[in-house]
Amino acid sequence: MSAPRPMPTSTLHCHEVAGLQRLAWLAIAEPDRRGGRAGGAGGAGGGGRRVDVYHGTAVERRDDWIVEGTWDGEFRSGDFHQSNHFFGTGIRVEAGAVHFVPSSALVNRLIYCEYRDHLVVSNSLALMLGFTGAALDPAHDYRAETYAIRQGPAAYQRAFRVLHPEIVTFYQLYDESLVVAGSEIRFESRRTAPALASFEQYRALVEDALLKLRANYTSAERRVPMRAFATISSGYDSTAAAVLIKDLGIELCFTSRRSNSHIPPWLSPRTGLDDGKPVADLLGLRTKYLERRRSRITDNELYFLAPGCAPTSTVLHSLAHHLEQRDGAAVVYTGFQGDEVWDTNHWERVYQDSGVLRGDTAALMLSEIRLKCGMVNIAVPSLFARSIRDLAIIATSAEMARWRVPGDYDRPIPRRILESAGVPGNLYGGRKKAVVERPTYPMQRELRRQFFAYLQATQQCSALFVYLHGVLNSVAWPFVRSWHLMRKKLFKIEPPNTPWAYLWPRVDFPRALFIWAASVLAARLATQLEAAGVKLPGSIRRNSPTLPPPATVAGASLAQGWRR
Repeated sequence: MSAPRPMPTSTLHCHEVAGLQRLAWLAIAEPDRRGGRAGGAGGAGGGGRRVDVYHGTAVERRDDWIVEGTWDGEFRSGDFHQSNHFFGTGIRVEAGAVHFVPSSALVNRLIYCEYRDHLVVSNSLALMLGFTGAALDPAHDYRAETYAIRQGPAAYQRAFRVLHPEIVTFYQLYDESLVVAGSEIRFESRRTAPALASFEQYRALVEDALLKLRANYTSAERRVPMRAFATISSGYDSTAAAVLIKDLGIELCFTSRRSNSHIPPWLSPRTGLDDGKPVADLLGLRTKYLERRRSRITDNELYFLAPGCAPTSTVLHSLAHHLEQRDGAAVVYTGFQGDEVWDTNHWERVYQDSGVLRGDTAALMLSEIRLKCGMVNIAVPSLFARSIRDLAIIATSAEMARWRVPGDYDRPIPRRILESAGVPGNLYGGRKKAVVERPTYPMQRELRRQFFAYLQATQQCSALFVYLHGVLNSVAWPFVRSWHLMRKKLFKIEPPNTPWAYLWPRVDFPRALFIWAASVLAARLATQLEAAGVKLPGSIRRNSPTLPPPATVAGASLAQGWRR
């Protein structure tokens, strides 16, 4: 009688590449090796997959997992694939299956594709482009991919259009893990949504989760030490987050004196103020102002432009520079996803009442620079965000009436957190502000010169026209916006979505800027991979199965393309 056949074993083979972004990784999973002899290439049992992982210098690695991030569990266990709160990305091998895991907060994504019968996965779009040689399509509007997660994790578009003779499409993945088990691929999530009955229960759970996260990223078993930083403003979200994390050993808080208000300072001096230092001082947190001078912007601006077509947060350039000057990695506590979780206004309540958690494109636009400078984004409002219906009920309950305010900026949960810490109401809230920008060309001089040369070569468009386009549209914006607001006030007509440009809207500079930046960064990373000896997968097998076309990718349907 023959002995039972052992379960196929997948194996990780990690290769550090100094030239990659500090926290970046790219994994190449070869086809399932079923049917091999025991002790052969597939290891014991002769099955499973070999997964080669090329990664930056600050990625943590063990025999059966790699990770760039932190989670609410013991570090040594490497159980981030089943953690409720995981910030970062990673790969975990468990019971023969390989789990490719994105963040539990909808602020980061994974990119994957099938290439020459291999599955290729990365936490960097630019790295995927550089490795495969795929190109972005100049005729395609990538706002569809960039804003896809705003539809929620159950409805977003996974297909990410690229041009390549052998690759049908890339795919982007949020929330769920991509699991490779034997000859099958599936999507799954082991994260749960506890029932929340009161504000007190919610706050206690959040504080407990924050302590567990801190224990994880300060673990002595980490190869790369992690420091803790935060952002703070005069709005609700990051200030409430600062109250919750003030005793966790924060090294420094970054803040901006001003927001990107369209109202000129001489008309309303207070409108553009976004200074979080008064609140930080009251909480005993040390602050540093973000450097906003364009003359200080470096080549790192490229990383702010490369993730997609949404507005960028280049104002965080000096934060990234500060982290990059230090060895290792860092966690940065932020207020991202506060709009989705804590707001009570009608446009958010539609999603909250239906239990839909939407993603944050402002955070997504940090997905390349964070890898370069070693930053893990802990979006505090995302903790227990899966219980969004319960949070909406709590926020509008009778017990929270004391912390409700009239108007369009009503967030009773963070307001109660702030008042309980003794923060005066005149130091926060008031109106919604932001520091994102909608650039049509780079601020850094050399990058700007290269981009204008690219426009001239591809669209026969001069630098003068780019400048003129920006000036005329910036002048038109206040008049058009005022007209829409007047119609809303007089006739209750809701303003339409603000277009990126009112004049010459067909000349799409933001799209061109993204395509150019991602392509330049991909070319740089391709050079680093080539220098490290990273090779493309082998030749295409005849009759090789392919992933389904973009329209059919949903849940387990992807697995059909990988069954043999």
